[in-house]
Amino acid sequence: MTHSLDTIFDSIRPYNDEETAAAMQRIKGSPMLPMIESYVFPDKDKGYLANLLADIKGVDDFQQRVMKDVVERVVYKTTQGLTVGGLDNLVNKDGKPGKFLLLSTHRDIVLDPAFIQLVFNRSSFPTTEIAVGDNLFYNPEVKDMMSSNKMVVVKRSGSSREIYESSSLLSEYIRLQVSSQNSSVWIAHRQGRTKDGHDITEKGLLKMLDMSGSGTFEENFLEIPIVPVAISYEYETCGALKALELYTREMNGGVYEKKPGEDLNSMVQGFKQPKGRVHIQFCKPLSQSEIYGGESLSKNEKFNRLAALIDSKLLEAYKLWPSNYIAADLVKNGTEYSNMYTAEDKEKFLNHIESETSGMPEAVKLRLLYLYAAHIG
Repeated sequence: MTHSLDTIFDSIRPYNDEETAAAMQRIKGSPMLPMIESYVFPDKDKGYLANLLADIKGVDDFQQRVMKDVVERVVYKTTQGLTVGGLDNLVNKDGKPGKFLLLSTHRDIVLDPAFIQLVFNRSSFPTTEIAVGDNLFYNPEVKDMMSSNKMVVVKRSGSSREIYESSSLLSEYIRLQVSSQNSSVWIAHRQGRTKDGHDITEKGLLKMLDMSGSGTFEENFLEIPIVPVAISYEYETCGALKALELYTREMNGGVYEKKPGEDLNSMVQGFKQPKGRVHIQFCKPLSQSEIYGGESLSKNEKFNRLAALIDSKLLEAYKLWPSNYIAADLVKNGTEYSNMYTAEDKEKFLNHIESETSGMPEAVKLRLLYLYAAHIG
């Protein structure tokens, strides 16, 4: 492929260094800045963040001097620690980090990829590009922030023809970036956060990734080596909102319409809510023998098999917390897993659930418990 990143991919690619520096000049006067500054830099003088943004020279500069501190602050204020496993799976034979397609579970709109970027920053790994829905680019100011932070636009609105064309463009972009070793790319393994705790890879996503390939099924996916990534929150971000959405869908015959500003509200809540411990586990890249499904399988069967393989990797990599075992016992009204948590763990979890679902129907609380218990048994 010979496309320039500055031409055909203009509508979806992240900003380059020059564009990022220009974006910082626009953002430094934002009325949102004092609120962000008080949260991230509480010990700095007023105007510190605006002056910092004015001095940003490019993408890496922005990530290192601004975004790293933002996410570190979230970890410090709302978690009991961020741990990681499997980073060695991302190192090539030459001892250097390789370039991969990180296919991740999806529990939080922003923090899933943000925590991964922080892990890479802490470990001196190159950060990835991040594929996110165009619904998050809801005004020019936010677009400036996100595009300066290596965000790739996933277009989700338009006619069937427009969706097909944008999917083809995204597929080509991801393949170019990963196969040419320009950058790793993060993308959620499904559209929208899982609401019921079952991390199921969407076949449509795999078909999108395959669109740009010119070889066999196996060759197309080996060209963009897939690393499944499981992100495990001890306390589910926006858990009650997810359970409430499930409940509302059931009450409305499977229909749920987002309210204006709902995504923004979820982003803000995700940043502020307590998360307990958070763990990120990187699996080994899918091998040729794992991807190969045999000549007798149809292409659709190969997609089914690949999705099931990724799901099994994610399930194995998902870290179970006391909260998961407590919820499993509560929904079964039993004590099967009582050796996996303490009385203190249970009291703390129950207080968290009661606080989060206060004023909501009892059925919402039950769905929230099932969300936590989904990976048990």
